[in-house]
Amino acid sequence: MPSLSDRRCTLHTRSRRTSLRPALCSVAISTLCAVVWSRVGGGLSVSFAGAARHASRRPVAGGFATASSSGGALEGIEVDTIIFDIDDTLYPASCGFSNHRMSDVTKRFMVERLGFQSEAEAMALWSEYIQRYHSSLKGFKVATEEGRLPIPFRQEELGTYWADNCDFGKYIKKDTELVDMMRSLQQEAKMKLVAFTNAPRAYAIRSLEYLGIREYFADDHVFAVEDVLPACKPERAAFEQVMRAVGAVPERTVMFEDSMKNIRACRELGIHTVLIHEDKGDATGEAKLLGDAALPNDPSVDATLARAADSRTALPGLWRG
Repeated sequence: MPSLSDRRCTLHTRSRRTSLRPALCSVAISTLCAVVWSRVGGGLSVSFAGAARHASRRPVAGGFATASSSGGALEGIEVDTIIFDIDDTLYPASCGFSNHRMSDVTKRFMVERLGFQSEAEAMALWSEYIQRYHSSLKGFKVATEEGRLPIPFRQEELGTYWADNCDFGKYIKKDTELVDMMRSLQQEAKMKLVAFTNAPRAYAIRSLEYLGIREYFADDHVFAVEDVLPACKPERAAFEQVMRAVGAVPERTVMFEDSMKNIRACRELGIHTVLIHEDKGDATGEAKLLGDAALPNDPSVDATLARAADSRTALPGLWRG
């Protein structure tokens, strides 16, 4: 990998793009790292094409967090809104819950409610549509419109079925550090906390309850796929709808996600990003099922954590936003 002094740094303005030579970059890095990826002056942004992201890597429980030379990733930016994905972000992908939900439970739903004759037939169609839309609910909705289902899909059924039939207690364990982090972000850092998932609402609420963090997300700050249809993640319109609804602006917002497609969509909107990646070898959970494996060195990633709960020590700048 090239050293920092070999990388080029670029100033972006609304009207022009000016490249600075490596020698100048090496002198300026200590000053500018703190504002990497931030927006300044109504249109000026400073970036190092990923250089600051590799300047320092501080170990955290179970993984690592990227950090700038100023002492932490996402330092030097003002943040007032944090949006959390739920599945494989607020609980570990390695626990197996996503595989349970998207395989065992969804197969039964398709046989019992959608009229499929076999689980194999059901999964073949589900796999086709989940790859296209990254949401079971939206996939079933479109499949109904296209005449692909034996029995038409009723939108309200999936969330209730998942909420009633997923074995939350077996796979999801309350994480006291996660609970403490949410409390601290809301009460001490005065952050606006938002949950945004491609899953149905009834299921999303049940997940937050099992995680012990439901109280930190107001009803109108929990967004499920029904709330943004016909769009869904990673479509730009879905993120824009959530941002408008909560009164957030991209440059003051951070998104916690396990999906690279969603991370990149956020970056294109100017939202700061934290990738949740356990770094346990082969991809697990939804990432494995959707071919969306984590890429911590991707330029769209501002910081990488093994667990969202590691934020207090790995991303102290969020408490000073």
